[in-house]
Amino acid sequence: MRNIKYILTLFVFLTVILSVGSFNYGYAQGWIDGTPLFHDDAMSILKAVGRNPRPTLAPPANINPAFQVGDLKKFYALNIPNNKQYTLDSSCLEVSDKAYIFVEKGTEIAQDRLNSLAESFAKIYDEETKQFGPPPNTVSNDPRVYLLILDIIDGARPNGVMLLGYFSPVDQYRNADIPQWARQKSNEANMLYIDSASLNAKNINIDSVVAHEFSHLIQWARDPEESTWINEGLAVYTENMFGYNVQDRISAFVNNPTVSLRIWGDKVENYGAAYLFLTYISERFGGLATITDIFKNELEDIAGIEGALSNHGIKDSFRDIFTDWVIANYLDDTNLADGRYGYSTVDVHLKSSTVETQYPIVQKSSSELPWSARYIEFNKAEENTLTLTISESDNLIDINAGLINFNNNGQINVSSVKSLDSQSGSASVPKDNSRAVLVVSSQPNPPDQNRNSSFLYSAEAKAVSVAVTTSGRDITTWGKIKKD
Repeated sequence: MRNIKYILTLFVFLTVILSVGSFNYGYAQGWIDGTPLFHDDAMSILKAVGRNPRPTLAPPANINPAFQVGDLKKFYALNIPNNKQYTLDSSCLEVSDKAYIFVEKGTEIAQDRLNSLAESFAKIYDEETKQFGPPPNTVSNDPRVYLLILDIIDGARPNGVMLLGYFSPVDQYRNADIPQWARQKSNEANMLYIDSASLNAKNINIDSVVAHEFSHLIQWARDPEESTWINEGLAVYTENMFGYNVQDRISAFVNNPTVSLRIWGDKVENYGAAYLFLTYISERFGGLATITDIFKNELEDIAGIEGALSNHGIKDSFRDIFTDWVIANYLDDTNLADGRYGYSTVDVHLKSSTVETQYPIVQKSSSELPWSARYIEFNKAEENTLTLTISESDNLIDINAGLINFNNNGQINVSSVKSLDSQSGSASVPKDNSRAVLVVSSQPNPPDQNRNSSFLYSAEAKAVSVAVTTSGRDITTWGKIKKD
């Protein structure tokens, strides 16, 4: 299995090298996108102004560029710590039939790097628009995308995490149409904001950032009200589609797997969770075609995923898929069942959240974020059995639990312990199994409830009785047989 994953990864790498060019595959401790920071303002303006018509794209060859190399222009940008806009001066340093590249005044960038960026973006543009459709054409008849290279004003983040780019949906409206109460003004252009650090640092690939942000621009044209977690998951998926390294997002999730899938926390691990869920859907339910349907359809969140799957004849519910996904994140073994408990193209092996070794456990309480999972490991003596019980700690029924039994002969069995139809459930870890993992997932009903799910669990170990015969008597014993 590991050899197959290696071959698939190598194939993707070689394919991208031949089609897109050479990349730097090093990565920092993690980078995030600033687009979610604009969500609330963009939704308020959308409700006030209304959605723009479905976009069309004029042929680039028929439109003369509005700017030439050397032209100066002012742009609005966002001071992220204080959430206030400011204006900056920039120069147009590159023009192609796909993009204008503007650079903030005072930022020095070598011409060959600008040429390389323009070439990479042309390929990104062609591939993304071919797969997902054109960017919007709502504020300008010029099909070129504005790439603004600037020093994004952002506060310090833990562990060296950097905010390296964003797409602002506000730019999709004309200032004359934006309500006066809105806090931001529009640059009235198809525009991506890219931090200059991503161009100059050795461990950051600017092409990956650009591909991510460009997907947000296209997504806005398809479904501006899409949930942030799906929007960001699709953007990271798009990065990986080109072969760019997304391991920083995966590793962050592996190190903190208790984050919510659907409630956005603006952490690197949130990107990892969203990307892995869509990768799981891609591998199990139809590949890129299914992801494209999720990208393009106008339904949001769970409805959008289930609608896209339905288009491919798949009737599995979101809850069913989530239940399998959280187990797949722990096992990552496609040899089990029908392959539903693993990945073919990524390695994900989560660690147990809690390890229990002392019994009995009369009762322990725990809680987790909505749409997250917790992994409780139970280790026991081989000759004992273990009875596990889990129940909701309130009147809500939003906890699902499954049990992974690891047989000492190497066999793995997955079974349901508690469904969303019951208040409690129980299961046993049989003799000859020295280890089991209880996978507890929060699945609120209704699904948008933003509340933690609380539960109780207990465990009781028992020695297995052995029936023997001595002097014509049947004796059940756990001790040594006495000699007559």
